[in-house]
Amino acid sequence: MDSTTQMKDVTPENVRKFLLTRYSEPITAMELNLTELPDDFDLLLSGVIDSFGILEMISAIEQNFQIELDLTALDAEQITVLGPLSRYVAERGCLRNVPDSDGA
Repeated sequence: MDSTTQMKDVTPENVRKFLLTRYSEPITAMELNLTELPDDFDLLLSGVIDSFGILEMISAIEQNFQIELDLTALDAEQITVLGPLSRYVAERGCLRNVPDSDGA
């Protein structure tokens, strides 16, 4: 795995890929194919993450994509659903005020 020195594009596809990579072990242990998971796959209801895992997942998304998420506008029932969460992160993720290393 390469270190992430450059900011990743926050697209629904990249968010989905990040989540599937992060949780590939429990998903494949369920004998599910990562490339065939439907948009309505629920990470919580399927047992991939638990309620504490939601916080870890959100934190990991924020760190990986260098964004801040305001989850108040996302339906609580969709926070662990693959498709809606991926789209929400891409649409609503606000870039953090990361100091510019170039000084430009």
